[in-house]
Amino acid sequence: MATAVVNKDCDLNCPICLEKFNLPKKLPCLHTFCELCIQSYVQASETTEDTKFFRCPLCRFKIEWSILSASEWTRSKLQTDHMILSLLERETNDSTPKQVYCEPCKIANEKNVAVYHCRDCKECFCEQCFNYLHKRKIDNNLHTVTGITPDTDLKPLEMDEPCPLHSGKILEVFCFDHKKLCCSICFATDHRKCDTVTSLDEIANEKKETFDIDDFLNQLSEAEQCTQSAKDKAKENLGRINSDKESMLQSITDIISGTKSHLDTLHEELKLSIEKRFSDTENCQQFDIECLIAFQKTLIHDKSITEAIKDHGSIRQKFVTFEKTKDTLEKHFERLCLAFNFSDAKKLVLEIEDKLKDVQMLSKLASLELEQLDENVMTDIKNTLCPLGFIGDHVTFQGSFPVSDDSFPQVRDPFFFAKTLSKWRIKFYKKEGKLSIYLECLSLNCTNSSYEVSAEFCLVNQTDRKNDTIRRLSGTRQFCYDSRCWGFSSFINWQMLEKEYISNNKMKIVVKVW
Repeated sequence: MATAVVNKDCDLNCPICLEKFNLPKKLPCLHTFCELCIQSYVQASETTEDTKFFRCPLCRFKIEWSILSASEWTRSKLQTDHMILSLLERETNDSTPKQVYCEPCKIANEKNVAVYHCRDCKECFCEQCFNYLHKRKIDNNLHTVTGITPDTDLKPLEMDEPCPLHSGKILEVFCFDHKKLCCSICFATDHRKCDTVTSLDEIANEKKETFDIDDFLNQLSEAEQCTQSAKDKAKENLGRINSDKESMLQSITDIISGTKSHLDTLHEELKLSIEKRFSDTENCQQFDIECLIAFQKTLIHDKSITEAIKDHGSIRQKFVTFEKTKDTLEKHFERLCLAFNFSDAKKLVLEIEDKLKDVQMLSKLASLELEQLDENVMTDIKNTLCPLGFIGDHVTFQGSFPVSDDSFPQVRDPFFFAKTLSKWRIKFYKKEGKLSIYLECLSLNCTNSSYEVSAEFCLVNQTDRKNDTIRRLSGTRQFCYDSRCWGFSSFINWQMLEKEYISNNKMKIVVKVW
C-alpha cells in the first residue's frame, strides 16, 4: 500500500487506502487506484464463473478481468496513470529539487538515484537497472533514452499519455471536429477524413493557448456544485421515502387492527362452508370412483369371456358372444351414466364477497404502485454539463463482434446517451441469409415514456474504409413503450458480409445515436 503522507494542496490520495498513490493504475472507467489496493479489491471479488468481474469502487462500472489472477491482471492489463506519477514526481521535486529516483527500485522499496530517463517506457532508471533490466530487452534498443544530471529538467508533467483504446499507442493528435484525443490508429481508422486534426506538439508550441484552464476549473466547480445540489436533493428524496414508508405501514396497521375481529368471524364462517361443500363433493367423487371400478370389472370379465370364446368357441359362438357383449356393455354404460355425478366436470371456485371493496366490506386491502416523478436529480447535472461542452450531442457505440452461426442472435452490453439520460443497446440477428441490426431503448419503463433520436449504422470495411456500408434511420424515430426497437431486418446480404467485411471471424460495427 501507499505510504502515509498528508497533502492539503493537491488530492493525490488513493480512494481505497486514502494515502499517497503508489504505482497508480487506471481502470477502464478511468478511475485511478494504487496497484496493490485495486489488486486486493479485485481479489476479494473473485468468483467461480468463467468470466470474472468486479465493480469500480467509485462509479460501480462493471469490469471483466477474464481468467488471469488478480495480481497478473492488475500488473499486465491495467495502464499506469502517468499523469498521477508525474504529479507525484513534481511534488517530490518541489520539496527536494531535481532529485529523481529509479522507478524499478521503488517497486522493490529501494531508493536509488536515477541517472537515465526512457521516454518510451516513461520511467527513470539507476545505472544497475538500466544495464541489467532495460538494455537487455531487444525491443528497448529503439527507445529514446537520455541521461539525467543535476541540471536536467525532466518536466514531469510533460508525459505522453497512453491511448485508452489501443495498447502500446500514445495520444498524438486532437480532432477538433469530434473533440477527441487520438493515437495514430484512432486517426487512421476514425478521423482520417476529418477537416481539423492537429498534433499535440503543434498545440503545445502555439504562442497563444487555445484553451483557458482557469475557466475550465470554474466550469468544473460549477458542475461539482450542481452535483452537490443533486446529491442533497437525492438525500431529501430518501428521507421523504422513509417518512412515506413509516406513514404507509402505520396506516395499514391501523386498518387491519380495526377490522381484525370482523375478518376472523367471516373467516370461521367461510371455513365451515368450505369444509361442508368439499365434504359433499368428496362423497360424490368417491361414489363416482366406485361406479367406475364396477364398470371396469365388467369390462375385464367380458374381455376374459370373449378371449376364451375366441380360442375355443365356434364361429357361431363367437358371433353370438360378440353381439351379446356389445348389448350388455351398452346397458352397463347406461346404468353407469345414470348413477354417475359427473363431478369431474365441476369445479369449486372461491369468490370473495364484495371483492374486498374496503377492509370492513372486504373489497380490497391495498395496492402499492410506483409513480413517475417529473423531476430527475440527474437532469440538473446534465443541463449544467451540456452548455459547458462536457456532454456531446451524440454517442457512438462500436466494437468487433463474432460472426459464427453459434453467435447469433447477439445482444450487446448497454451504452448510455447522456444527452437524453437514456440507456440503449444493439441487437444482431442472422435471418434468411441476411444480417439484421436493431437499436433498442432500455429506459422505457412506463407507457408515457418516449425518446426521439436519430441513428446511423455503419458496417466497417476493414480493408478500405471508403466501402463502408452506412444506413440511417429515416428522420427522427420515436422510441416508446410499445416500440422499443428500430433498425434494419436486411442490413446486408450475408455472402457480401463474409466477402468484404469480416476479419479474423469478426465484423466491426459503429452505431451513432443523436
